[in-house]
Amino acid sequence: MDWLCDAWRCRYNQLRSRRMKWNRDRSELVPLGAVVDSRTDRQVREQCSWLASVPAMVLQSPNRIENTDWWAANKRRKTLKKQHRYPGMMPRFKSHKTDPMFVCWYNKGANAVFHRLNKHHGVVVISGQNSKEHSLPGQGCRYEIRIRVRLSQEIRPYTSIGVHPKAGYLVFVNDPLPIPRKRTGLETGIDRGCVHSLALSDGSFIDLPKNRLEKIDREIRRRQKAQSRRVRQSGLSAKEYVRGGHHSNRYMQEQKRISRLYRQAHNIIDDFQQQVSRRLVSKYDLIVLEDLNLTGMGRKAKPAPDPLHPGRFLPNGQAAKRGLNHALRSASMGGIRQKLEYKTKRAYASSLLLVNPAYTSQQCSQCGHTCRENRESQAVFHCTQCGLMLNADTNAAINILQRGHEVLISGMGEAGRGNTAPDVRGEHIAENAAVSKHEPTASH
Repeated sequence: MDWLCDAWRCRYNQLRSRRMKWNRDRSELVPLGAVVDSRTDRQVREQCSWLASVPAMVLQSPNRIENTDWWAANKRRKTLKKQHRYPGMMPRFKSHKTDPMFVCWYNKGANAVFHRLNKHHGVVVISGQNSKEHSLPGQGCRYEIRIRVRLSQEIRPYTSIGVHPKAGYLVFVNDPLPIPRKRTGLETGIDRGCVHSLALSDGSFIDLPKNRLEKIDREIRRRQKAQSRRVRQSGLSAKEYVRGGHHSNRYMQEQKRISRLYRQAHNIIDDFQQQVSRRLVSKYDLIVLEDLNLTGMGRKAKPAPDPLHPGRFLPNGQAAKRGLNHALRSASMGGIRQKLEYKTKRAYASSLLLVNPAYTSQQCSQCGHTCRENRESQAVFHCTQCGLMLNADTNAAINILQRGHEVLISGMGEAGRGNTAPDVRGEHIAENAAVSKHEPTASH
């Protein structure tokens, strides 16, 4: 199936070449590609032999997907600029170094048809046809690609499939089902952190499987040190060694293992957040989070020039900040918020509220007294006015829940920088609660 992945990427990049970007002076718009390809699907079949036999449902899919990717990036950049955050770059051409994949439309059974074999296995059939110019004498023009899959859940009606041959999985694209739940009358405030991933206002804690993640992190560091030794032995800089084509096969093997370890750690965190967010949405009618500026929290410390020695710098705590930034990335605080946002939209009578995070860790949840001295340590909160003593993360979670109540009572949609996402909605919303999302349902 490599040829289908290459053909799909080729057609995607042909369509991407038509996009425009600002030149260096930002005086005019110029094409994104050096050569603009304006050919239609029919023309590329006739003029590109490697695209002549690609199934129509595969060749047509890049048109819509490229358009969606481009305008989604535009919308994302516009939103981030309004929030005074780094908007990121516009999407570029797809590289052959990325995960090879292709998409095929289902189109009411025209292609990518799934056949169930037994309880846990099935097969997806993708059909195509060779042109007469590319067919051998005496052989038929039609062909089929049969992909055997192992089912992870029931296959619901789908609109397309995404095939990732090297990664070893196939995705059926469909609308996710609403999350079934009943009103419980329970509410919770959640404080996100590095020591405890989630601290709830009822005093409980939910933590990442840190032992597994630390073991993976140690293995990544060990292999990165092995890479550094090879770079030093070459006598070149790291940039010259890698980009100049001087790297050894052992170096690239280590890089593949490191990438695999990073992917494994990401999957552990994602699986943890998916399960936890589902439990929280099922249990609580109202979930209150801090509207944290994670981008600002993860910035590097500003350099402090030494006025007495030009060209030198004073200690600025960058070493400690580097460790904190690593812990923040490992905690993946933005991921749990993103999952709670879309799951509360799919669930009946469930809401997520964002509030201003200012001084939630220094304010007493009992008397409201706020000062820095209330925090005896990272873990202990001891109010200097009323004497309340409890876990600092639990105290912050209680404050977050109280601020959520204040927002709802006042009828405001904002609390400082926070906002409601979404507002409390009526029962009729649950009937149609579904958002478009890629859900992996089978792997081969």
